Amino acid sequence: MIKQFLILFFCWFSLLIPVQAADIPQLKSQSWILVDHLTNTTLTDKNADLRVNPGDSVLLMVLYTSEKAIEEKAIARTAAITVNNDALSIPPLNATRYYLEPNQTISVSELQKAIAVIGANDAAVALAEGIYQTTDKFIEKMNEHAKALGMKNTHYASLIGTNNPNQYTSARDTLILANALLNDCPELNEFWTIKTINNGVLNHNNSNSFLWRTDAIRGMHRSHFQMKNWSSVIYYSRDYLEGDTRFSRELMAVVLGSSSNNQNTEDTMRLVNWGADNYKTLLLYPAAQTIERIPVELTDNGKVRVGVSENVYVTLPRDAILQKGVKGFSATVTRLDPLVAPIKEGDVLGEITVSFNKKVVAKSKLIALHDVQKSNFWRRQLQRLKAIVGLQ
Repeated sequence: MIKQFLILFFCWFSLLIPVQAADIPQLKSQSWILVDHLTNTTLTDKNADLRVNPGDSVLLMVLYTSEKAIEEKAIARTAAITVNNDALSIPPLNATRYYLEPNQTISVSELQKAIAVIGANDAAVALAEGIYQTTDKFIEKMNEHAKALGMKNTHYASLIGTNNPNQYTSARDTLILANALLNDCPELNEFWTIKTINNGVLNHNNSNSFLWRTDAIRGMHRSHFQMKNWSSVIYYSRDYLEGDTRFSRELMAVVLGSSSNNQNTEDTMRLVNWGADNYKTLLLYPAAQTIERIPVELTDNGKVRVGVSENVYVTLPRDAILQKGVKGFSATVTRLDPLVAPIKEGDVLGEITVSFNKKVVAKSKLIALHDVQKSNFWRRQLQRLKAIVGLQ
């Protein structure tokens, strides 16, 4: 049997500073999407599933594919790759290069860094050939990974930017890929915010010029194809205090198909600032914190403490929180009934559903936070007798 209980949800935060709710920004770029990274809540998007030329943002999949190759032990991160002429003769002439030398040996990790920091096309070709011998085989792997990630509007025909109509992606698919890089490829995370690298001769600045605008931007990619078709993939992260309450803002923004550097810069910053100013992400329930104590039969303990295995967050418009405050929240616990010992730590015992303004905003499984042992028959009888005579 399953039972439901309505409990009051308390979210401890002080008086918030009022802000005027802003209209959704109207951008000039071809497509975009803005998502809260912690809750995967889409804040706004336009043409997010439209197939467009990815330009040099294709390099993000080059990085992801190289990480999967390392994971699958096709190559080691420290392995040395010998550069051949294919990497040196890539078109067009204005493609971003790390200026690799013929027969130069360079590690997988160093090539990844050159791709992540400056979008080096020659490094991408050298890396692909070093792992799978041919670029065609590497591109085949890129498409396999895109399918596995659920990128439904993406296909690759090249490692680098191209006018080939058979190479396309969407803003939503690019966001899926960016999330996979952040969540599944931690070895790359240190590269996104490096501002300058040196190839032994020249200094190269990070192609993501947004890094110089604010410390809250922690990557990931900005590029163009032949000085047009500008794109940006931005990870924005900062913590801040309002009163005694700490808030987190983690946003992912993808802007594709900007006609110029200035348009891409303006659209991207407007999108990110709008999301940061007009939404809040609240920590509802920390992992392993007791949410409720539920009665358990056939045990001396009598009850089991339940909570969630991972932090539960919710993203809401800031003005809605200002208007409703704590009174806007409620939570319903659905649990198995009866619960009978023994119970093991981590067992799923129910679910908690959180609503704000009568709309469901979060759900999470409830787990046992500790073991509950089954007591023997005579001990249970003694406990019942004590309860009858009022000794407990």
